[in-house]
Amino acid sequence: MRGLLITLILAVFMLQGIDALAQSASVSPSRLYFDVPLGEAQQRELKVTNNSNSPQAFQISFADFESPGIEGKTAIMKQGESEHSCSEWLVANPSFIELGPNESKDISILMEVPNKAEAKKAAWATILVKLARERKSGEDMQEGYGFGINQTFQFVVHVFQQPPSVNLKKGEIYSFKEKTSPQDSSSTLEIQFKNTGEAILDCAAYTELTYLKDGSTQRLKVRAFTVLPDGARRISFDVPEDLKPGEYSVLGVVDYGSDEEVQAAEISLEVPE
Repeated sequence: MRGLLITLILAVFMLQGIDALAQSASVSPSRLYFDVPLGEAQQRELKVTNNSNSPQAFQISFADFESPGIEGKTAIMKQGESEHSCSEWLVANPSFIELGPNESKDISILMEVPNKAEAKKAAWATILVKLARERKSGEDMQEGYGFGINQTFQFVVHVFQQPPSVNLKKGEIYSFKEKTSPQDSSSTLEIQFKNTGEAILDCAAYTELTYLKDGSTQRLKVRAFTVLPDGARRISFDVPEDLKPGEYSVLGVVDYGSDEEVQAAEISLEVPE
């Protein structure tokens, strides 16, 4: 029992340490968008800020990612592992910086797209900005630790590349339903949406409830999300607890940036007395 208590205390300290590191530095923006034609290059800027009262060092590198499932979570992969990778087209200048207290620096992120047929597609990657500390005398030199530092925490910046020739935006709502929690009887409206085109989709979804007794409407807060080609997302909306009893017509809408259409689906909702 004492051993378990010590382990829990250590875990709390570790979590508090990670939170403190995150607060002592910041990176912006959290996403970079490129639209580089084949055989050309573009540059974007990434700002790294040391918010602490002591010097800090940062190392910039690249990796791949995918978003499996429908929850929108990121799975980091090694560089070159994803078939949708553009991480090997990216260069950071500089790739290692040291910042004084409250100092900021812009990092140049260059993307060079090869003039090859396989590059004519949407692609994505991540930039890893790793907060580091100096290695103390006598500490082991471990693989992956360079510049005399130990990596302690990292920020993840998502990168999206879409050539101008890749412009087919297409998506569909394949499920729209009400779900009730058996624990507390709370209710949610769930939209499941998939990207059936070739372009990365930046979407905005909302639901609108129409009270059939008097025609009054209520729109729930808009939710923004991104869906990669061949990917899908589940978006949920909490049903307000103060709805009047009776029958409602509920419209679920996803605007995915098409000039021609938005996706919509309709269901009925019954609020009991």
